[in-house]
Parts: sequence; C-alpha cells; structure tokens
Amino acid sequence: MLRSVAAVVAACSMLVLAGCQGTTSVAPTPVESSDLTSSDGGFDQHAVVGVVLLAAAATPGPTSGDVALPDRFRQDLTSAGFRPDVRVAGAADPAGDQRAAVRALVRSGAKVLLVEAADPSALTGEIQTAHDAGVVVVALGDPLPATGTGGDGVSSDYRVQGTDSDAALVGRSVSVVESLQRGEKPAKG
Repeated sequence: MLRSVAAVVAACSMLVLAGCQGTTSVAPTPVESSDLTSSDGGFDQHAVVGVVLLAAAATPGPTSGDVALPDRFRQDLTSAGFRPDVRVAGAADPAGDQRAAVRALVRSGAKVLLVEAADPSALTGEIQTAHDAGVVVVALGDPLPATGTGGDGVSSDYRVQGTDSDAALVGRSVSVVESLQRGEKPAKG
C-alpha cells in the first residue's frame, strides 16, 4: 500500500512538473525611439521638447542677432506649437549638469531631446535611458557616441550639424522636431 501511495505521488509530481514545461515566448523587442511611422502619428504637437545647451550658448554671439541661443530655441519652438524646456549647463560642471538635465527631461515626459554636449561620452548612460523611455535624441553639433547597451548601437537618432548662425541651427532643429511630430523620419545629416 505504501508503495502504491508513493507511486501515485511520484506520478502526480511528474505531471505537475510536465505542466510547468510549457513553451515560453521571447520578450518583445524594444522599440527604438527612431522607429517612427506614419501610423503612429509621431507625438502631440504641444509636446515637451527638451533642449540641453552649453553655458556659452546663454550669451548672444556675433551671428545671433543679439538673441541668446536658449531664448531663440524657446521662441521658435513655442511658435511651432511645442512646449520647450531649455536647460543650460553651468560652467563649473557642464557634463554633470547635462546628465542631470537629460534625466530630468526624460522624467518630465519630453518626446524629443536636442543636445549640445559638453562631453558626449559623459552622456552615454543618460542617452540610453532616454532611448529606453522612447525619447528621440537629436545631437546638436558633435555626434553623441554609440552605446550599444540597448542593442540599437546609437546614442543620437539624428544630428543637426553646426551652421554659420544660431538662427540657422535653431531653424534646422525645429524642422527636425516638426518632422518627428508628424511621424516622419527627417533626413540624417
């Protein structure tokens, strides 16, 4: 009798274990922030657009028309219907200030980050976090380094290269944001 009970318990145990061996599905592939399609419509026109600049940008330059770069970004993004959140790094620790600014902008729900990096390699982790949150990152000037940690191999989705004037830089940047808002992929370059 004891052997029969032991045999029944063993058989039930095998059935329970066999029931645990189902097929498992592979985790879904994360969506890259640059995977915009016309079907998703981009994002709301009144979305927050984060801008992270260097301290030198806060002073009007000779080609700026006496308007500091942060103010020009605020004006032009607002005119285009977005809600700009412009952060300027301090002179003492620009890389640390920019890391904190990127983290704060991602937490605040920014859909796009325009980043003029003091030390591009110092932002690698924060840019990856932005990607993981679905934020599109646009490098202003120097490219941001590839991270590879999220499988996408890029830190910035797009790049607006330096131009001869602040107005041109801001104009090209706003055009990129408008394309992204419509769900279009702007030309890289």
